[in-house]
Amino acid sequence: MSIKGKKILVYDWGLFTENAARLVRDGATVFYYVPWQEAFPKSTKAIIGENFDGLQKIEPPKTFWSYIDKVDFLYFPDTHCGDLVEYLKGKGYSVAGVGRAEILELDRWKGRLVQKEVGLPTQNTRKVKGFDALVKILKNEKDLVVKLNIFRGDVETFIHDNYADSEPLLDNIKHELGRKAEHIEFIVEKKLEGSEPGLDGIVFDGDNLSPCMVGYEIKGSAYVGRVMLYKDVCIQLKRINDKLAPIFKKMKTRFFFSTEVIIPDRIKGYLIDYTCRGAAPCVSAIQTELIENFGDVIEGLATGKKVQPVMKYKYAVGVPLESEQCDKNWLKVEVSKDVKQWFKFRMACKLDGNYYVVPGFKSVGSVIALANTVQEAVRLVQERAIEIKAHQLDKNLSGLDDIEKRIEKGKAVGITF
Repeated sequence: MSIKGKKILVYDWGLFTENAARLVRDGATVFYYVPWQEAFPKSTKAIIGENFDGLQKIEPPKTFWSYIDKVDFLYFPDTHCGDLVEYLKGKGYSVAGVGRAEILELDRWKGRLVQKEVGLPTQNTRKVKGFDALVKILKNEKDLVVKLNIFRGDVETFIHDNYADSEPLLDNIKHELGRKAEHIEFIVEKKLEGSEPGLDGIVFDGDNLSPCMVGYEIKGSAYVGRVMLYKDVCIQLKRINDKLAPIFKKMKTRFFFSTEVIIPDRIKGYLIDYTCRGAAPCVSAIQTELIENFGDVIEGLATGKKVQPVMKYKYAVGVPLESEQCDKNWLKVEVSKDVKQWFKFRMACKLDGNYYVVPGFKSVGSVIALANTVQEAVRLVQERAIEIKAHQLDKNLSGLDDIEKRIEKGKAVGITF
């Protein structure tokens, strides 16, 4: 099986340009589309992917629909496309995308109900309507986790230790939400303690492709993963995927799936987040290089052929890089040819021979490395990060120092690393 000579259409919100470019390296012609339409469209979204590493960018006013009958299969690497994925599948198109299963990630309340329904350990979860009701709880309780359904761009998940510490953040949230503050639904959960690994893999009609990765993410700072056969994954993580298998089989889900789990002991694992897409930024970036037959796997997901991933390294490490500059301004990024394969951009294009990250997102990309020891992978990431240059680029590598601590903490509850 090979995608060489195939034509592929990628529909992306701008975060997975590198996944599309990886398919070009395998010899495919890749048409890349980022939705740009709104009542008063701006050019910024439309230029993501322009001249980027062999991609055929679909230029306005042409749209995604102009190309769907010109390709061999379609690839939707992100969420918020579930209805479109299911519609196209229903019309007989070959499509790789999470489809209806995205609801598990997007609707956190629904995700918890499913968790309970399939018999998994489930944390105490409350759905709270309105900002004032949320504040009342936070004034009287400590050690909580607050999440928002659907609209992560409004409020990211935050830890509430106590009201005094949370109050400045809450003032900002109320300002941002404005008049709709009392109409927003929040998810409030008791903060759990324990080791915090996750399983990064691919589900195929309820089955789990093998090998996969078991990894630790130091939020916003670093990721380390170990390649494992699915059968060898620790029981606390494996049980979650096994229990969810009938749900994925019923939904005919064939796509990337990652979990974030709190493991307090050698028996239980509490699923805290579903990720029904490429887990960004680091995991998805790593998978484009770790999975040697990446293109064949994607085609298999689209056409219904189960292609097991080929992974020849034991460990993977990634560090996300950010810049305050590209929150509102264009950011020029210099990457040497030797390092380019190991730095995965987000929201980027190439103009006049230079790589740029477009305004509107602080995340620039991820530096990654593959090796047969954790120490070697960490060393490679550190060396490669030095070679990436941009204005106000935050090369925060401190998370790498915490990797060993996470691994040791996991060993105490039976996680082999």
